[in-house]
Amino acid sequence: MLPAQPNRSLMDGIACLQALVSSERPLGTRELARLLGLEPTRVNRLLRTLAAMRLAEQVEGRKYRPGTGIHVLAAQSLHGSGLIDRALRHLRGLHDFGHAVALGVLWRDQVSYLYHVGTRDPEAHMLQGTSWPAASSGLGIALLAHEPDEQVREVYAPTDDSLFQLSSPRPPLDGADGLLATLRRTREQGYALIGTEPGMSTVAVTIGHPPYAALGISGALTDDEVPALLAALRSAAKEIDGGAERNGGQP
Repeated sequence: MLPAQPNRSLMDGIACLQALVSSERPLGTRELARLLGLEPTRVNRLLRTLAAMRLAEQVEGRKYRPGTGIHVLAAQSLHGSGLIDRALRHLRGLHDFGHAVALGVLWRDQVSYLYHVGTRDPEAHMLQGTSWPAASSGLGIALLAHEPDEQVREVYAPTDDSLFQLSSPRPPLDGADGLLATLRRTREQGYALIGTEPGMSTVAVTIGHPPYAALGISGALTDDEVPALLAALRSAAKEIDGGAERNGGQP
């Protein structure tokens, strides 16, 4: 829900920055303006401002990519949050089940995976930062289930008054009604369990009250495994959140 007098310049600047860091290649002013539905002159001013702050930089072809300052901002954010530092010790034990383990946070229609490690090298402890459509993610479903249906509808059918447009429009599951039905089922059972691809599924739980992150295990899961996986996930989530409380409530 937007405040009565939202700062559109701040909103548009963050939208430009988020589009740059989400793109796999540099973006030109007009391309970015079309993507965000903004005037090219406005986007040009915002990009020049971000470049002056070293949060963006101009490259060949008068296109822009993230600047060196974004890495400093990202590092400061992760350090200030403390989530990764608290979570790592509890994530290691989840690999004993022989499946992939993930930790992520929700932003609009995307889940950003702060940690996603498969079965080949669980000692790698990869800090990912990659995004995935929330409606196609077990972690995303677990987090979206805590949002009111009206807010979910707004995210997946944005209007001119929405905070941001969808970062990568995709039809959620089998449509908005199908997504909302999945979220209702998730609320009732208290966890997310969805098929992600043929023969593969993810079981996920949220961390915190209200939730600020989600934790999941994915792979060729069997029905018999789910209770033990849930118990381990819930225990890890409780420990991670307990660490936040001991650190003054810092998520």
